[in-house]
Amino acid sequence: MSVPKNITFLLVEDMSFYRDLFVQSLGHLGFQGRCILTKNYKESILKLQEILKKGEKVDFIISDLILSDGSGVDLVKKIRSSSKLKNTAFLLVATSDNPDQIVEAFEAGIDNYLFKPIEEDKLLEKIEYCWEKRRKKN
Repeated sequence: MSVPKNITFLLVEDMSFYRDLFVQSLGHLGFQGRCILTKNYKESILKLQEILKKGEKVDFIISDLILSDGSGVDLVKKIRSSSKLKNTAFLLVATSDNPDQIVEAFEAGIDNYLFKPIEEDKLLEKIEYCWEKRRKKN
């Protein structure tokens, strides 16, 4: 099953350079849906609450591991504890290959991870893997 090109992404990244790079890469990969940009944990939670209140949805979350006010691990724990969001695909992006952090992230509920710098072919591979993994769980 391929990933629909019109899905809605929530991108949680504090560095504008990487936010711009992700948006550009998703466009190059043919994704045409919404890409909601947030800078940190608190902003992403508020944005998700706003989206759900409107009766809308987020299909896929891409989050940096290290955020100014928390972490991607904190975020995935919150997502997995929400009945409305628990089946949302979640890709964690990291600069470190610290095995303890990666294990902790998987235990918290990420579907996969990607190391910076971003390569579009790897990004697509990880998005497809996360999407398929979530579809199998539903």
